[in-house]
Amino acid sequence: MKRIVNIYLIAVIILIASLTVSLAKGDTYMLSFINSLFIAGIIYFIAGAFLYIFQKGFFNGIIYSLKRFRRSTTQGKYVSQFDDLDDTKEAHVELSVIRSYRVTRSLLGIGGILLIISLALSYLLYT
Repeated sequence: MKRIVNIYLIAVIILIASLTVSLAKGDTYMLSFINSLFIAGIIYFIAGAFLYIFQKGFFNGIIYSLKRFRRSTTQGKYVSQFDDLDDTKEAHVELSVIRSYRVTRSLLGIGGILLIISLALSYLLYT
């Protein structure tokens, strides 16, 4: 719970910092504010998306398929003899460890909201 509160606090600090930087620029106030909102939103969204992909085990499937591919090649058969093998001489099927991160939804939510606000403001003000 404390991490989630810290993430929201960092998001508020980023918004305040973007407002002050935008006010300091003067003539392009709204444009620089929209740009800073977009950058903050995309950073939050990418971090949340990466955590979501990581916790669902996407990379476990890639690693498993690469091990099986290496085992199927001629040179890989020789190398796999010295690899982490059991008595059946088959590669271990690694069960995916279920990892859950509490901050994933918060990062995706904050990033999505900031992106939608920046896109809506840019559409309303500059079209």
